[in-house]
Amino acid sequence: MLSYAAGARFLQLMGGVNLSFYDWYCDLPPASPEIWGEQTDVAESADWYNSKFIAVMGSNLNMTRTPDCHFAAEARHNGSKMVVFAPDFNQVAKYADQWVPVHAGQDGAFWMAVNHVLLTEHHHEKKTPGFLDYARRYTDSPFLVRIEDDGTGQRPGQLLRAETLTRYKGEENGAWKLLVWDEKSNSPRTPGGTVGHRWQTKQGTWNLEFKDPSDGSEIAPELSFLAQNDGIAQVKIHDFVAGKDVTRGVPVRYVDTAEGRVAVATVYDLLFAEFGVSRGLPGEYPTSYDDDA
Repeated sequence: MLSYAAGARFLQLMGGVNLSFYDWYCDLPPASPEIWGEQTDVAESADWYNSKFIAVMGSNLNMTRTPDCHFAAEARHNGSKMVVFAPDFNQVAKYADQWVPVHAGQDGAFWMAVNHVLLTEHHHEKKTPGFLDYARRYTDSPFLVRIEDDGTGQRPGQLLRAETLTRYKGEENGAWKLLVWDEKSNSPRTPGGTVGHRWQTKQGTWNLEFKDPSDGSEIAPELSFLAQNDGIAQVKIHDFVAGKDVTRGVPVRYVDTAEGRVAVATVYDLLFAEFGVSRGLPGEYPTSYDDDA
């Protein structure tokens, strides 16, 4: 409590606002829900025993998870492989098959590379059903993002809102109901489970069912426009490491809205562009895993 009180007070003196216990050191509440949709909704430590591969970073189990550390040792006896990422050869590193002595900033770069490999090998080259089904149902990957010209080029804009389509004109909370591309009707549709459905008057549609709550029809959210599209937009992506923009091809469709015809891409396709997985598209994409750029 002393640690929290001191940190919280320090943050407040700088004009910060605390909304939860973790806010002053920017831990679980921002990151965990953004990635997984739930805060600390993870397996218990006993489940480490069932893992085949364990990556340890940001946690020196002997020191910070002392009562649970024996599960890691038992997992090793069970055949689990373990890699420890830590700047020092710490106590938990002695359990590892490999110790990676990371420096500041390398951990983020490493996991971005892991994501690049996963997208390449399990989403593009080999379409792993479990990965694709999870992305379609439990993430924002199918949602449509406007591709807009800001004067310097085309860039990702806001998510496409239901209120901009004639089909959903007058829909309650239409500004907070987002759209996916439905493979069945070959058109934009809104699934249940968005913020607009959470706070609307009608109850019972804040869920993960593949249905359009406006009429109850079944929908099938399309993850990617790679196979069928209306063209390839050259979208500018900011490279924060190099401090410059790179231009990468992203497949798009065109949607007629109250504001006119707009180009949209799925979050999923933009993710490939962000992580530099070309899938044969034109643009400033790396040529292989060995490409320094």
